[in-house]
Amino acid sequence: MIPIENYKDVEINGRTFRIRKFDARTGSFMLIKITGLLAPLFKNLDLSKLKEAKDASEVKLDALNIPGLMSELGNLSEKDFEYVQGKCLQVCSEVLPAGPTPVLNSNGTFGVTGIEDDTMTVLALTAHTLIFNVKGFFSGSPLASIVGGLMTTFPQD
Repeated sequence: MIPIENYKDVEINGRTFRIRKFDARTGSFMLIKITGLLAPLFKNLDLSKLKEAKDASEVKLDALNIPGLMSELGNLSEKDFEYVQGKCLQVCSEVLPAGPTPVLNSNGTFGVTGIEDDTMTVLALTAHTLIFNVKGFFSGSPLASIVGGLMTTFPQD
């Protein structure tokens, strides 16, 4: 049995952040929400070939429906986006000399300095958190490589 990775540290714009796992109920909801958003991305993918593929290099990625994904993201209500992003940021801390400090306080305010106006870091943390928390669902399939590969599109340093 593979041990569960309960957290991971990522570096974004020279800062180190720790991302923890969601609790099971939040994780379940996020998985449903994210798969609903990602579904249009895979609309034109030949699922029979995907099933036979041993890794992502065998999947024709030009069949990915990026406009469909963008359309779904554009349809996400502000309330839903705030919920998803809030849940993501609640499991993030910045690793500081005094110890990990929550990125988002329980009252919804930012808990670390300089992040309230840093849209790219906040979006990168949101993306890292979602992918870290749902990637296990795809393990053992070529989709795991695709989902993991999405991480390269977000700032790491």
